[in-house]
This record gives sequence, structure tokens and C-alpha cells, in this order.
Amino acid sequence: MNANRIALPHPETAATRVGLIAVSMAALAALTFFVTTAVPYLALDPGVLARYASRRSWVLVHIAAGSVALLTGPVQLWLGISRRARRVHRWLGRIYVACVGIASIVAFYLAAHTELGWGFGTGITGLALAWVVTTGVAVAAISRGAIGQHREWMVRSYVVTFAFVTFRLFWSVLEIAGIGTLAEQLATSSWFCWAVPLLVTEVVIQSRRIRAYRTHGLAWP
Repeated sequence: MNANRIALPHPETAATRVGLIAVSMAALAALTFFVTTAVPYLALDPGVLARYASRRSWVLVHIAAGSVALLTGPVQLWLGISRRARRVHRWLGRIYVACVGIASIVAFYLAAHTELGWGFGTGITGLALAWVVTTGVAVAAISRGAIGQHREWMVRSYVVTFAFVTFRLFWSVLEIAGIGTLAEQLATSSWFCWAVPLLVTEVVIQSRRIRAYRTHGLAWP
């Protein structure tokens, strides 16, 4: 073998490494969001809870359950990609699904009773619906032994869970740039935070499938 030749990594190994890096970055962003944004609510800071006086308990339940899903999601994805600690993976999966269920139900209630406008309300309703569907399909897939589909739908599910972070980021950008009114900023952010990341995720997933068909010489069904 020529010593100057560079050995290319196996496609699966390269994809695994990219996936683990992406999960690590998501975990760091999720932890930063939790400490800077969620903790003040969970610590019952009157300054941040004042606007939710009539729905305080609902907001706290939503943030608590959503935070658990947000923080356990990267661990789940890491274990799934690296195929380690399967028992831990299963139990964390149950916790994640339970928290998504609780947080999404509360999200439907908060969206229906919001005082921030119908645009924001419908965006949050869409987010909660996407949360339930993506997580539900992931559960249905693993219950039937469809591991590949389970992994893909869990990625989609966590992308929706990560909307906690993307909402805050996009809203901050609009606020700093002075684009639109507060109601317009919130409405736009409530749709952007999950719809656009979910679209990008779908493009990535389908692109991998297309490359797999070309690599193995398979015809598109």
C-alpha cells in the first residue's frame, strides 16, 4: 500500500462522528438555555412569573416537563447513536416520552388561553401537535422493532423539543434588529422555532437516503 495514500473513514463511522458532535453541541445549548432561561421560572422568580399570574401552575409544569425532555434528549440520542447502555437508553426514553406528553398537553392549554395574539397561539399549537406526532411515531416504530425509523423520528422529536432554544434565539434576533412589533416577533418565532428546523432536518435525513440508494445502486421505489 502506498504510504502517502490517505485512508478515508467508513461512511457509517463518519456519520456517527458527525452525529455525536451535533448531539454534543445541542446538549451544550440546551444546558445553557436551561440555566439562563428556565431556572428563573423554576426558582419562582416573581419578575418572570408576573405576566403568568392566572396560569402560573400551567407554565411551571410546562417548563419543568419540557426542561427534562430538553436535557435528557441529547443523552438519549448519544446512547442511541453510540449503541451503549441500552437499559439506560430505554428508561430515559420512557422519561422523555412522558415529559413530552405532559409538556405538549399543557402547551395546547396555554396556546388556547394566550394573551399574546392568535398568531402566537396557532404557532404554539402547531409546535405541540408536531411534538406529539413525531414522538408518537418514534414510539410506534420501536414498538414494532423498526429501529432505523425509530432513530429518525426521535431526531425529529428532539428537533421539536429544541424549539425551546430556537424560539428564544430567533426572538432575540428580531428584538435586537428591531423587526416588527412584539406580537409579530412572537408569532413569527412561534412558527419558525420548529417548522424551519424540522424542514432542514427532513432534508438532511432524505439526502442520506438518496446517497444510500446511489451508493448501493438501488432504484428509487
